[in-house]
Amino acid sequence: MSENTSLADQAVQALAMVRAMDASIENTDPHRHIVRSLKRMAEKRLADAFSEAQGFAYMAQDLPTLVDGVRLRTMKELADSQPAAASD
Repeated sequence: MSENTSLADQAVQALAMVRAMDASIENTDPHRHIVRSLKRMAEKRLADAFSEAQGFAYMAQDLPTLVDGVRLRTMKELADSQPAAASD
């Protein structure tokens, strides 16, 4: 695979390769269990990677809101900890 290949192209190629892993395997093939097991492992790895990447994307998406919430709470705590100004 070329190092200039986009991530999307790499994902599509990996999915296609995994899908084809057992395409030519017959039920009489002595290696069928190994190949199918490898395919299941590859599918699991891809699913886990996609799920983890999606989680990171959600975290990045939510980060500004979380930071703003922390900033507001910190400002409120600082304001609450200041002695009240004397009014005449």
